[in-house]
Amino acid sequence: MSILGRSIKILKLFIPPILIKSAQAIKNLFKEPLLEYAPDGWQTQLNPDRNQGWNVDSVIDNERAKWDVFCKNVEGPGSLGFSHEHSDLNTIHDTNFHNVHISYAYVLALTAHHKDRISVLDWGGSLGHYYMIGKAVLPSVSFDYHVKEVPLMAKAGKVLNPDVHWHDDESCLERKYDLVMLNGSILYLKDWVETLQRIACSVIEYLFLFRLPVVQNSPTFISIERLYHSQMLHQQVNQAELLAAVKETGLILVREFTVGSPPYIKNAPEQCEMRGWLLKREITQKFKSASNHR
Repeated sequence: MSILGRSIKILKLFIPPILIKSAQAIKNLFKEPLLEYAPDGWQTQLNPDRNQGWNVDSVIDNERAKWDVFCKNVEGPGSLGFSHEHSDLNTIHDTNFHNVHISYAYVLALTAHHKDRISVLDWGGSLGHYYMIGKAVLPSVSFDYHVKEVPLMAKAGKVLNPDVHWHDDESCLERKYDLVMLNGSILYLKDWVETLQRIACSVIEYLFLFRLPVVQNSPTFISIERLYHSQMLHQQVNQAELLAAVKETGLILVREFTVGSPPYIKNAPEQCEMRGWLLKREITQKFKSASNHR
């Protein structure tokens, strides 16, 4: 520990906790929020001096820096209470993270029922973290795992996770999958309803919409998300609007999921809840044939 670090540690022994908390509260007043309501919607002007979107080096570098620790967390019989998105990967007993991974494991188990091998499309799957979790929770199942990502993330994924099939465009929708997962990713797209319909056409059996921020009483609205030294626009969608779009896919609801710890959105007309839905296609002969010949 540096001299400065030791000095701060010693000072904390003599400063009353209430003063420390007050100082932290004042600091937070001037700190840019992670999520902030954007009343101008998709016309919101982002800070031109900062990175914008997911396809930037700062995002990729942050994900890459955490990869080795994440892989170690996945190994062995330990808790699944960690998250590759968390800033501290030494956190391994978080109940909400554990809930996310066990929910995913349940969906994989349903998909793999009576199968030795399943095909998966993870739309917006970062470096393929859920492929690694899938192998850990279902070691007897073989995965034909595909990730759709932005070009820079897909390029990094090919190096760090070469067993995954990587796509940086919608060519991944030219085939069909036993399971398609949209894990908090689709609501970054302005045309998410149309995109959802295209994605649903590639589903043989299950579509998993997971970790989606929804509101009950307000219309869909936009927030600015600041993450990994970048910024992007993100929707908090009205749940009725979302479920109406889901109904148009023709898929049947199997299970709803509750996801803990919704993020706080500064100045939002309504704070969101994090939800998920598992949908199933009634398998016809057409899709059985696609499954047998994929």
